[in-house]
Amino acid sequence: MAATNCTAFPVYGQAFRARLHVYNSTSGLLITSGLTGLSATISKDDGVAVSATNTPTESGMPGVVYLDLTATEMTANGIVIYLTATNSNSFAPVLEIAPLVLTEFTGAALDKPIVLFEGIVLDIMAAALNMNTLNGSAYTIFERDNATSKLSGTYTQGTETALRSKLS
Repeated sequence: MAATNCTAFPVYGQAFRARLHVYNSTSGLLITSGLTGLSATISKDDGVAVSATNTPTESGMPGVVYLDLTATEMTANGIVIYLTATNSNSFAPVLEIAPLVLTEFTGAALDKPIVLFEGIVLDIMAAALNMNTLNGSAYTIFERDNATSKLSGTYTQGTETALRSKLS
């Protein structure tokens, strides 16, 4: 079972399922017998390597392993995973991950995990499609329910165009 809110692509601060392969160092082929003694260490932003929170698990295919990284483990611009197995002649290449940093069009951090790409598209479209209010200099964009405030900011009138400050 994948980690809660696990994404199909690595996203900064969101759980991610990494897939790794374990090879026979003599033949160069995937290990075909069951893997034993699996463990993983991770390094965030070239820091000291520490044990991963979760234990690597062999998938239904021999030699293929998955490791569920927690949202906390995904808070780095560069993550290196080093996998080991106690099988004789086993070798696992190091996996390097560069998580995507997804932010809303305002530059504000996302307030919920984006599991599907469509989710971020819908959030971006909210500014144009959802109910907006302008009260004096206060500007509000609402969620899709047209009741919950999603973003708010201030609005000032320029000489030729209406300028909107960064929404918070």
